Amino acid sequence: MRTVSGPRNRLILVLASLLALLAAAWSASASLGLADRWPAAEAVLPHGDSTPATLAAAHQQWLLPLAVVATVLAVLIGLWLVLLQIPSRPVTAPLRFSDDDAVLLGTLEPAVLERALSEHVEEVSGVLDASVQVSCSTRAPWVQASVTIAEDAETGWAAQSVRERLAEDVRTVLGVEAQQVDLLLHLRSSAAPSRAVVGERDRGPSAREEAPAAAGTALA
Repeated sequence: MRTVSGPRNRLILVLASLLALLAAAWSASASLGLADRWPAAEAVLPHGDSTPATLAAAHQQWLLPLAVVATVLAVLIGLWLVLLQIPSRPVTAPLRFSDDDAVLLGTLEPAVLERALSEHVEEVSGVLDASVQVSCSTRAPWVQASVTIAEDAETGWAAQSVRERLAEDVRTVLGVEAQQVDLLLHLRSSAAPSRAVVGERDRGPSAREEAPAAAGTALA
């Protein structure tokens, strides 16, 4: 189970929106005449008759270095954002076991429990592969499992067996009921046969008589 940080992406969108808003406000200040009303900021704010050429000529001392730095930063931030979109496994804290008086009895790495649960789930008939993730706390565990089931297996029975086994194992190990057990099923399909009989329609008597013989030959 891997995830992409939603809050982090929303924070980046908010910051980008604020920068766009500041740029729009700076451009709109020219039509409001803020440069004439605020003499101290006249060197920074545009005038009503300002053009990109006049602005570049007025600020040529720092505009080019600033543009180079902004371009490099934009490229680096863009690469960083692309790398952040790669799904990653969420960081899980060790499971802490304590008694009724909140005295710590011991800890257990979630990866150890997840590996044991995965191996036990793979023993269910029809299950080819399993990946289990345990999150939250020992008092309210949340189990997420991704299970691959063979195409010819009883999907409903296998899913129910996996869910019951996960709930029982969590109850046995942690001593509490699982808060939630999420199950994601995958069916592993085999390659389609090169020849297949779709059905019979408008076939003559001779063809119907030959059909059992052909079927017997294929089964043999």
